[in-house]
Amino acid sequence: FIPKVENVTRSQGKPHPSTMGVFGYHDLSSITIDKPANRIFSNQKVSYVEGKGIWSYTPTKYWPEYSSYDSFDFLGYMPYNGSASFSYQSTIYTLSFAANLNETNMIEGTNLPLICNVPHHKNAPGEIVDFKMDQTMTGFQLNFKLGAKMSQVREFEITKVVVSGDIPYKGKISRSYVIKDKKWESAPIVWSDVESKSMSLNIANKGESLILNNNGFQEWGQPFFAIPVESFMPTISVTYNVKVANNGTVTRKEVTNKIIFNENNFANLRKWELKPGKLNTLEIAIVPDHLYILADADQYIGYLVME
Repeated sequence: FIPKVENVTRSQGKPHPSTMGVFGYHDLSSITIDKPANRIFSNQKVSYVEGKGIWSYTPTKYWPEYSSYDSFDFLGYMPYNGSASFSYQSTIYTLSFAANLNETNMIEGTNLPLICNVPHHKNAPGEIVDFKMDQTMTGFQLNFKLGAKMSQVREFEITKVVVSGDIPYKGKISRSYVIKDKKWESAPIVWSDVESKSMSLNIANKGESLILNNNGFQEWGQPFFAIPVESFMPTISVTYNVKVANNGTVTRKEVTNKIIFNENNFANLRKWELKPGKLNTLEIAIVPDHLYILADADQYIGYLVME
């Protein structure tokens, strides 16, 4: 048995967590799911071997041990958690596991929890088992733009962006699967029992400031990630310098304005786009008197008064 992982959604850093949990069965059905004799793996911990590009686990299972069977189903998730479960109820199979995230995970997009798109089915023993994983988090890319009237007389140099507040950081991830016409189908990813705590995500721009001009929207740093639940309502703080466009004289220094990521400011974005595997763009346009946050293509906007 050799596992393989592909189609992982990520931003940067490692392409996937270094561990995963695997469930595997032969002749899987509502009757056999709880029978030890039909289990090949029951939340088996599998670890990635750096440098070799392979996955390893012990004790090793070998296909000849199962040569008399002709139906196999495997599914997995990342990273490994000892309390994960795979259960059956009323024609529905459900994979569940717990996840606990920190600031680095959310900022760098590393070690984010992933879950199988659908179980991998085999009709005969074979070497490779492909796991196609889906992202359980939602991502946000910050983009900034200077309005045309502002650019005639001023430049804005953004020096810092911080996302802070009571941020969801742990919870239970579940996904259900059904068999239709002898093929697996999956339901949407669900987060539950989510807990929040005070966190501060410093979204760096490669250690540099960003000077806005007439070049349209410009990206700030890499995407950051969050658990896609309604309780995710952080404050976005933008610190910047204001300069005279023609000579660079600083007229205002280290000014910080804030806006809350809530229904009042981002109604359309929160309603339609706050979901697993979605990378959202927060377009922030600086115009006279206000810092406007363009939530989507229809310009559902919130604004922040520039004091």
